[in-house]
Amino acid sequence: MFYLITKKTNMKIYEKIREYSKSKGETMKEIADAYGVTPQSIQLYFSGKNAMPLNFLVWYIEKHPDLDLYALFNKNLQSIVSEPKPSYSKKSKKQDVIDRIVEILEKEL
Repeated sequence: MFYLITKKTNMKIYEKIREYSKSKGETMKEIADAYGVTPQSIQLYFSGKNAMPLNFLVWYIEKHPDLDLYALFNKNLQSIVSEPKPSYSKKSKKQDVIDRIVEILEKEL
């Protein structure tokens, strides 16, 4: 089981995803090629200089089903990796991910 653990509290979403990506050994070029943008775009998302588009966030979560959406949006939680899911679980569909994001945002905001 993998957990993202940092000493910093109140991490922003882009910081959590950046740290998670680093821990997985992903390069910005690999992410950019897979998503269809330039590495510079990914660098701007991961630095917080440009807002991370919802489409990118949904795509990234689809590619990393171990990410816990609630923890991702909760400023007080640093671990964004959920407990391992059973192997029989279905792959998340884009609309399911969006619906879960909206549900969490409505609850937290």
